[in-house]
Amino acid sequence: MKFDYVNYGWDDAKAAKLDPVERLVYRSNLLGSDQRITNTGGGNTSSKIKETDPLTREITEVLWVKGSGGDLRTSKRDNFSSLYQNKLLALQKTYSAMADKGLKNAGEDAMVGMYFHTTFNLNPRASSIDTPLHSFIPGKHVDHMH
Repeated sequence: MKFDYVNYGWDDAKAAKLDPVERLVYRSNLLGSDQRITNTGGGNTSSKIKETDPLTREITEVLWVKGSGGDLRTSKRDNFSSLYQNKLLALQKTYSAMADKGLKNAGEDAMVGMYFHTTFNLNPRASSIDTPLHSFIPGKHVDHMH
């Protein structure tokens, strides 16, 4: 397959040896390395991955998303935040109940502080401002470039 505007660097054999989070990191590094489609920082990438909850031992869906700051091209596993997908989806109801909502207002700012309440497995990485975009889109893998 030939691509005119992007570099296609994906290696199926290499990706098959990686766990789901490592595949997200691999994908992120490839996307971030092509300066024709991204700038420094690069945007955000995410994957919704089934994980075992460390407290309940139940299988739950976790959103892994590139954390705030950092560069896609050089990101490692610890540059990604992990959040309970069901708790992120519950934030839609929380936001809808706020009186002051919309672009550039107190409701929007308050939502950013709510991300910490959705953290999976005590991951200390701060979430991206774009976390809701990645959570609310139904696709398992969501990437956007800046």
